[in-house]
Parts: sequence; structure tokens; C-alpha cells
Amino acid sequence: MNGSPLLYRLSPAGVLDVSGSDRTEFLQGLTTNDFRTLAPGGALWSAALSPTGKVLFSFRAASRGDRIRILLAAGRVERAASHFGKYAVFRDVRVEPPSPSFVRFDFYGPESPAPRAEAEVWPPFFEHRATWVVAEGDAGGVEAALLAGGFRPIAEEEAEARRIEAGRPADGREVDETRTADEAGLAGAVSTAKGCYVGQEVVARMRTYGRLPRRLVRFRFPGAPAREGERLARIGEPDREAGIVTSSARSARSGPVGLGYAGRDVEDGETLTVLGRKDAERAGEPILARVEPVEPSSERAVPAAGGPSKIA
Repeated sequence: MNGSPLLYRLSPAGVLDVSGSDRTEFLQGLTTNDFRTLAPGGALWSAALSPTGKVLFSFRAASRGDRIRILLAAGRVERAASHFGKYAVFRDVRVEPPSPSFVRFDFYGPESPAPRAEAEVWPPFFEHRATWVVAEGDAGGVEAALLAGGFRPIAEEEAEARRIEAGRPADGREVDETRTADEAGLAGAVSTAKGCYVGQEVVARMRTYGRLPRRLVRFRFPGAPAREGERLARIGEPDREAGIVTSSARSARSGPVGLGYAGRDVEDGETLTVLGRKDAERAGEPILARVEPVEPSSERAVPAAGGPSKIA
């Protein structure tokens, strides 16, 4: 990424702390990644599944002294606390959001910002060069120092466009309880070496015997971005659904882009059109989407399925 270093502020940050002597084994049995590999200074990408293998929520986790801190979408904190709380009975585990609350800064650019005492630093993740978690009372001063140091703040629309370009699935958009982890692009959050966890049998069975009915893909649009929820069809099969748009944005670098799902028989590079729109019915510019595979955006992205699950 060239040009000025960028930052995006999210307030409040979605943060949940898991403490107690059983915290590592507790999370080991409830989530998809291997928490025994979690080392100081590193982080894991993981997810919690239902017994049927569907994704309840995804998150990052890091060791913070006497606790494991979980970073997730702010709208998923209550859900995650409730889910983990059901399994915490008779365990030396406490699951609670920290107090006071935190603000999150995501950074984009060729270099990470210089560390500050007030900031808890998280390693690179997809399009983010780094992430800082800062106590709400310190956030104003930290942000002022970053702006004075040359960082340019970006709006939500630009941050969303960069997420889509990087192919990072988001809870509430690409990730929900209708999707499996592999289907939703979360293969890098699933350890292939750990033992039993909730939903593990379904994941293993699908990887051994199954074929994904659909997969996460990136769309590029020739005109305006398609609406979220827009259903797509293959050219020549206007009434047969072949894909759906779950996120879309206009990127200053790449033009109109989107994320969504395509059926397993849709090929990379194929062009789709709006479901139900026949060639003869097109008035003006048709809404088309070119299907592209979702791949890690750089060497800093999380590893692909089958590789190490730890984020360095």
C-alpha cells in the first residue's frame, strides 16, 4: 500500500476477556483454532460453531497476562459472552467485557506505527498493517498524536472497501449461522491438528467426504456496486440462482467491488447477472458481476487451509 499511512477508528471496540486457570483448555474445546499454540505477542483467528457446524461468530484472540483477550465485531460481544457463559459452569473461567471500554484503531500502510505505552498492539491481519486497542479515556490523545504524526483518518466506507478488496469475511455479512467455516472463508481460522471441539465432527466430515455447495468469492462490477442481498444468475440461466452479494462498496483503487457467495459450479472469471433479468429486458447498462477467487491479500494475511493456524 502506497501513500500516506491510514487509520480507522472503531468505537466502541468489541472486546471480551476470558480469565481463570482453565481459560486455555476452555477455549480449546469450544473454538476452531488451537489455543495451545497461542504465544505472547501473537494472535489466533478462530470461530465458535454450533453443534451442526454453523458459525456463531468469529474473532481474534491474544494472550494478555492472566487472561485471553478476544477481539470481535462490537455487535457480537453479547452473543459471544452468552455462548461462552453457558459452558463456564464448574470451570475456573470468567467471561466478561473489560471495564472501562476500549477503542480500536486499524492501520493501513507500508509500516506499523511506532508503539505507544497506552496502546495494546495486535499483529497484522488481512488488510490491516496493525491494530491497536486503547482504553477509551486515552483514545483522544492517542488519535491526536497519530494525526500529528502523519496518519490520515479514513471513513467507514473506505475501510469497508479495503476489507472487501482483501477478501476478509465479516460477521453479520459473510459470516452468520447459515454458513460453515470453510464456506465462509474461515479455513485459516480452523486448526487441522487439534482434537475435539464443538462442531468439529461436522467440519471433519465435510472436509473428508463433502463438497461445499457454495464458496466465498470477490465480485467486480462494471458500473455501480450491486446492492447487498442482490441475487445473481449465470448468463443464459436467468432464473437459476448462482450467487448472492453480501457486501459491496466503491473502492477508490479498484472501482465497484463486492463479496458474496457463488455456487460450486460457477468458475473463477465467470460473469453473472441479476437473477431473473433476461437479455431482452435489459434497459441501459446491465448489472453484471465478474467472479474472482478470494485469496490472502499479502504475506501478512492469515494462512490458507492446511497451513499453520497462528498469526505471527
